[in-house]
Amino acid sequence: MTVPPAIRTDHQPFFISPLAFLRWTDFRCPHCHAVFRKDFWPDHVRLGSGERTCSGCAKVFDDGSREWPEMKFGRKLRFLLPPGILAMTGSLLFCAIFTLCIAPTDVVNWHIGVIIVGGSLLPTIVWCLIRLVPVNRSNLRYEHDPASMRRRLERAES
Repeated sequence: MTVPPAIRTDHQPFFISPLAFLRWTDFRCPHCHAVFRKDFWPDHVRLGSGERTCSGCAKVFDDGSREWPEMKFGRKLRFLLPPGILAMTGSLLFCAIFTLCIAPTDVVNWHIGVIIVGGSLLPTIVWCLIRLVPVNRSNLRYEHDPASMRRRLERAES
């Protein structure tokens, strides 16, 4: 038996203004239309079993989250490196390379280059290491969760 998916409603109230980046997405129960989550990142990737019980009507529905082994490569990459982290990494890497390009040649050697580029990538590496904790928990849930077992069986039958 499959559960109905959550209702997704995108909101962008300021169409032509400097505040056009202020948008959000509501996720609602398909049975009673109660809001259970608001996201401010479009296509935010969440880890979880996928089944949620509504606090309003107590019915089960699919909230859109998936466990790590069920995700495709692109979704996994987006979970590890969301847009904000990618922007920070790109800007730090650009600044590091720009610094190496404008520095005097008698000061810069390959050791300094590795330290500067490595230092610019360090926050991203730390972020990915922190994100490995929820990935590990998701892998453990996937092995023992009846909802993910049911999805595996449905996928194998089709």
